[in-house]
Amino acid sequence: MKIGHISDLHWLDLSGARIRDFFNKRLTGGFNLVAGRAKKHTKQAVIDALDAMRASGVDHLVVTGDLTNLALPSEFKAVMDTIDGYFDAAHRTIVPGNHDFYTRESARCDRFCHYVYGDDRSAQGDCILCGNNLWPFAQIRDDVCFIALNSAQPRPWFVAAGRLGTHQCDDLATLLARREIASCYKIALLHHHIVRVVKAPGESLRCLDDRKQFLDICQNGGVDLVLHGHNHDFSQFKVGNTLISEAGSCSVSHFKRDNRAGKFNIYTIEDKRLVDVATWRYEDGHYKPWRHVTPSDFKSLPIGDVP
Repeated sequence: MKIGHISDLHWLDLSGARIRDFFNKRLTGGFNLVAGRAKKHTKQAVIDALDAMRASGVDHLVVTGDLTNLALPSEFKAVMDTIDGYFDAAHRTIVPGNHDFYTRESARCDRFCHYVYGDDRSAQGDCILCGNNLWPFAQIRDDVCFIALNSAQPRPWFVAAGRLGTHQCDDLATLLARREIASCYKIALLHHHIVRVVKAPGESLRCLDDRKQFLDICQNGGVDLVLHGHNHDFSQFKVGNTLISEAGSCSVSHFKRDNRAGKFNIYTIEDKRLVDVATWRYEDGHYKPWRHVTPSDFKSLPIGDVP
């Protein structure tokens, strides 16, 4: 199976937006757009990534959050209309990022789920849920299990950290213990990063608050691979027996540093093993193959050393 992984699309669409829609945290997001984010992240780069995945024979698409810039209805509709043209609901798994829960209003009405999964996910027969909770849920495709988590929640201005919470962590452990899941190659999906690649003091305002609890569950439950986004940077780690991977933001078409160029990954799973990770990089106006690695190339970190 070939699994395509994109993240941090930051799709901008202000159709129908009203001035009063910006009397909240979107005010800071608007300033970021004016300051350059709107030029840095482009829709065409996302479309180019999806084109390249389709041409490469990707079987299943994973999106690890930040589909939108400001969690506006117009953004969700436009980005999902685009994704629908490449991968239908049976061939994709999508989790939210902090920009998709940008305001309390967008979280309260669960705009993300409305546009991405519909209003009643329990009616989808292919989703394995824990009771009445919508997160986490699992989808099994062949011998691969995708476990979708929601690390996003409304936070104060200038705070972009994530949290799974006790209920979600407990349900994750329950899912991993299920017989039909335990026998699969298990991939956990969330938006926020687990390993702090930047040691700046403000990094605590950006990472996953309960990352150590999450990692313990991954180790005990046999999670093989964790895919995330949020950093807009390329990183690959191995913590215990779990691989952790981020490609970067797939929508970045203008960049000053090479490591911040737009990227996406394609993971090849054979016989319940990860055999190859192909990273594509945006340069000269389109995506090109950049590098291939195997699990042995991931940087090993002892569990106790995860910052």
